[in-house]
Amino acid sequence: MSGLIAWMARHPVAANLLMLFIIVSGITSALTIRQEVFPEIELQVIEARVAYRGAAPDEIEEAIVQRIEEQIQGIDGIDRMTSYAVEGVGVVRAELARSASVSRKLDEIKSAVDRITTFPEQAERPEVREITNRQRVIELVVYGDVGEAVLREFAYRIKDELAATPGISLVQVARVRDYEVSIEVPNDVLRAYGLTLQDLGATVARSSLDLPGGDIKAAGESILLRAKGRNYTRQDFENIIVVSARTGARVRLADIARIDDGFRDQDLIVRYNGKPAAIVQVFRVGEEKVLDVVRKVERYIETTLTPGMPPGISATIWRNDATEFKSRMQLLIKNGLVGLVLVLAALTLFLDLRLAFWVSAGIFIAFIGTFGVMHVLGLSINMMSLFGFILAIGIVVDDAIVTGENIYAADERGVPPLEASVGGAQRVALPVALAVSTTVVAFVPLLLVPGVIGKFLFQIPAVVIIVLAISVLEAMLILPRHLSTLQVVGHRPRTAIGAALARLRLRIDGALERFVEGPLDRALRFATLRYGVVIAAGVTALLLTLGVITGGYVKFIFFPQVEGRYVTATLELAQGATADATLAAALQVERAGYAAAAKLKDPSGRDLVSAVYTAVGVQDRTGPGAIGLLDVLQGNRASIVFELLDPEIRTITSHEFEQRWREETGTAPQIEKLTFASNVINLGSAVQVELTARTPEGLAQAVQAVKDDLARIDGVYDVRDDRDPGKREVQFRLKPYARSLGVTLESLSQQVRAAFFGAEAVRVQRGRDEVRVYVRLPRAERDALADLGRYRIRTPAGDFVPLHELAELSFGYGPAAIVRQGGRRVTTVLAEVNSAVTTGQLVNARLVSEVLPRLQEEVPGLLYTMAGEQREQGQALPALARNFVLAMFCMYALLALAFRSYVQPVIVLAAIPFGLVGATVGHLLMGLNFGLTSLFGVVGLAGIIVNGSLVLIDFMNEERARGKPPREAMVDAAKGRFRPILLTAITTFLGISPLIVERSIQAQFLIPLAVSIGVGVLLGTVLLMLLTPALAMWVEDVQLRWRPLLGSDGPPGVR
Repeated sequence: MSGLIAWMARHPVAANLLMLFIIVSGITSALTIRQEVFPEIELQVIEARVAYRGAAPDEIEEAIVQRIEEQIQGIDGIDRMTSYAVEGVGVVRAELARSASVSRKLDEIKSAVDRITTFPEQAERPEVREITNRQRVIELVVYGDVGEAVLREFAYRIKDELAATPGISLVQVARVRDYEVSIEVPNDVLRAYGLTLQDLGATVARSSLDLPGGDIKAAGESILLRAKGRNYTRQDFENIIVVSARTGARVRLADIARIDDGFRDQDLIVRYNGKPAAIVQVFRVGEEKVLDVVRKVERYIETTLTPGMPPGISATIWRNDATEFKSRMQLLIKNGLVGLVLVLAALTLFLDLRLAFWVSAGIFIAFIGTFGVMHVLGLSINMMSLFGFILAIGIVVDDAIVTGENIYAADERGVPPLEASVGGAQRVALPVALAVSTTVVAFVPLLLVPGVIGKFLFQIPAVVIIVLAISVLEAMLILPRHLSTLQVVGHRPRTAIGAALARLRLRIDGALERFVEGPLDRALRFATLRYGVVIAAGVTALLLTLGVITGGYVKFIFFPQVEGRYVTATLELAQGATADATLAAALQVERAGYAAAAKLKDPSGRDLVSAVYTAVGVQDRTGPGAIGLLDVLQGNRASIVFELLDPEIRTITSHEFEQRWREETGTAPQIEKLTFASNVINLGSAVQVELTARTPEGLAQAVQAVKDDLARIDGVYDVRDDRDPGKREVQFRLKPYARSLGVTLESLSQQVRAAFFGAEAVRVQRGRDEVRVYVRLPRAERDALADLGRYRIRTPAGDFVPLHELAELSFGYGPAAIVRQGGRRVTTVLAEVNSAVTTGQLVNARLVSEVLPRLQEEVPGLLYTMAGEQREQGQALPALARNFVLAMFCMYALLALAFRSYVQPVIVLAAIPFGLVGATVGHLLMGLNFGLTSLFGVVGLAGIIVNGSLVLIDFMNEERARGKPPREAMVDAAKGRFRPILLTAITTFLGISPLIVERSIQAQFLIPLAVSIGVGVLLGTVLLMLLTPALAMWVEDVQLRWRPLLGSDGPPGVR
């Protein structure tokens, strides 16, 4: 390495070529690298889904879910299996082990499901697919007071035009109902003609088909034969002959039935600003860039859509996820530039202006070069990698300062510039390389966090590691060449500003020299003489810090609130509630939201709310944590989404609006469940525990006990569970009379299903739409319980007998949804917490340590699993702890090999906990909660603190090698390295300080990271300058006392 440093410093071209290569490759990569809102990850989840329309959850569980579970439970590589049985569909999801091949397991699970031959006859074909992380970029909402079909067709027109735009690959229309043809025949008409609905359906199917008839080879020509009779429209179906008499009389379908060519009877109502709406979703695919896709959509709206908008219809952008992406990028650029200017200004006060410029240029080179490496490794520019760049701002300047300051010190001693550059860089090559290596090792555990959150966070440490690697490359191979031509001694500034800066720098140097020889010298001599007092004080500070954290003075929040533009309320009414009743409740909540916005009016005078989206039948759940959530239409559910002003132009946070909206809504008797959310990242509820027991009674007892306990805890609200009594059911059993007539339960059930749900006659393809044709009773004959009893069933003899004479009718309730884990039914208890009062971690700890163990003694077979945010935390934090232990050993091994010592690495690494002291003090002073972003900052801070401690020990060893006594060697090393350590602390703080004082709402979740590094490095440096010499002298004294007992020879030293 030393030879390469010297060669690069002496070569007039090589260093500049390397710099240009890094810059050019970085710029070209930055222009072409993939852009996305969140990292594209593999979720390792495979889903098997079977639709069984009209079936109740109990029936779905038995006929669909359990059969799939039995088939796939023996497949290797499945970590967790979760099943859902809801009305009309059964879903089984298999979460794979991290090492499992998704494509191979997909084939195995698909083959296993295809082997099942006992699904109900009316069930659809199974769909087996991988749950993917598709990157939705932007949504358009099409709305207006026009017919549903008009809105739907216009939305599909937009989809087709956008899909035809180069650079846009995937567009979908969402929140629209499917087309359906409903043939409705009264019961008395059926009896008059001796028909059942199944008979009628079979007739429709036979009369609506196209069949190939082969071909004829004639006259040298092949002519295809085809019977063409496919029906597509209402008019086509009306002309189907149902009955033909011998007299020639014919009865057409139009004569006996009402044919409705409309929409499927689905519980779906969508409103945008109070008007009917449909959604067009645009996704990013492959190498497409977020901002490019958004620009093309915006250009399409401006040039094509708006000029050709039909009367009564409007279209606008609803969700633009790129807004968050652009905000983070602008935040990075703004704070990075301000931080860079502050760093340059600080360096100018301590170093020659030319040296300060090249040190600052090293930061730019490291950042721009990172894009090139990211492109090669397949990383992307997204919210997580931008977070990594923000984190790197605070730690990247260290290498260049240590190298540049050492060269500058040699220049000041009168060493020729080239020799000073070569010698100065070579002198610190080992400690700088070790410092970067230990920092990289410290970040490696963050690469290995398990779970979904770990996959999303992966790019943060990856970016930091790349920046550090390029930084040390620049500091060792490029910076020395640029400094090899700088003449410090005898150099006179050519401008008045340069002369003024030089005079100011001389005064600062003089003041610094007086401080080093005065207060610092006395403090160091005290620390090395009374090292016991200093070490005791340091340990006390560390214990107090741990007390502050464990005592709750600084709360721990696993993942902080990330500011966004959308606040969502989700509600549920009792099962069986109509979509219209749910819409009325949703509008009540919507009005409460408007009232909250009026009371929180932004000081700028603008309306806080930009738009409101309301959907009945679905619940709007977004963010990476919501990927793949089960989305089934249910008429008793709704979501109301308020779009707020951009975070940059409002002073009210989305969380503040959420809290006020909750207060304004209050309680509504018809609403059984109501929750609010405003976080961009969706990890589930703060408290989420899944319970299962041997008996339903025991499970109900445990669920209620957990809810009661949660309700008594201050700061816990929205306590609920996912149980639901479901809709009322009419259950029927055959009477002996029915059996005497030859009526079976199967034939009776099929006739009832055909009457009230519908018998599928045929499916026709109309353009892009597959349209199902159903035969059923008219709405007026199937909208009351009395209609069921009066409905007549045809017997094998051809007679029609009322249903109540053939079957006993009884009422009951079935569950609205069934969730299963590992083959057992599961009920989930959920709750939210007010972080100003308590934390999810504290509440969950209480459940795990007190409540749940007690319930396990009371309820036979009770098992529990923490889910939601706690599950992610439970996976991430223990893995981080294990990996950090291994990382610490690797750091120790690197230092031990370099120092040829077992003890000195311990002294260096002992500085790490004291970085936590500074970070905690910063959080305490600023009233911040500790969280995952704080931990990232502490890891970066640990690297900086270790770097300073390492340099001190390395220079102490050099002084000892010159024959100085241990105490003098340590004092001189600390004094000699005080300026670069101080410069590192000041520039690190200034580089990250724009974030600390950032008032933008969207930057608030980054402030704990900035405080960990910025405040931590200031206090940590003070502790470092005193504790490292104290620890070194303590170790020296211990070795002196033990050396005679051990009989070792040789000069004393910290070994």
